[in-house]
Amino acid sequence: MSVGTDDELIDERDSLIVLLRHGIAEERTEGKADEDRSLTAEGHARMKQIARGLAIAFPRAQAIYSSPLLRAVQTALWVSKGYRSRLKVNTTDAVVPGASTDELLAFLKGLTQRRVIIVGHEPNLSENAMELLGLTGGDIELKKGGGYCIRLHTDGKAEMEWLLSPRLLRKLGEGD
Repeated sequence: MSVGTDDELIDERDSLIVLLRHGIAEERTEGKADEDRSLTAEGHARMKQIARGLAIAFPRAQAIYSSPLLRAVQTALWVSKGYRSRLKVNTTDAVVPGASTDELLAFLKGLTQRRVIIVGHEPNLSENAMELLGLTGGDIELKKGGGYCIRLHTDGKAEMEWLLSPRLLRKLGEGD
């Protein structure tokens, strides 16, 4: 155990999971499959800044997992670059659109890393966050490029560490 800055005990065995929404992507069109939608030029530019900010907000990340959909993988690659490419991007179907919270929970239980970034989609990310935190009845949504950091305690309880908007993450990344 170690003492946190606010004098509460923090168990070093706890996991910290960042749920990050992919960046601004192309609109849905009839001629293009959803999984092939790419980040827009603005989406790429913003994710480059957001990734640098995320590396400042969450410096001890150990792994990046992404939905296999193109826009999420592109976002995850920017995140990897924000960490100076020391984190490899892995994909998982546990966060594809329509995946259940049970799928994410099973995936999380199988992880060996304790500081993880997961890039996915809405409304799944917010639904998963609500479920992990034991909250019901809320209607929340991450903006594209925004993220939740959730602490998963070894006793199974969870708590919100932080919620950062894409604007704040970009601001954090400006100084780098």
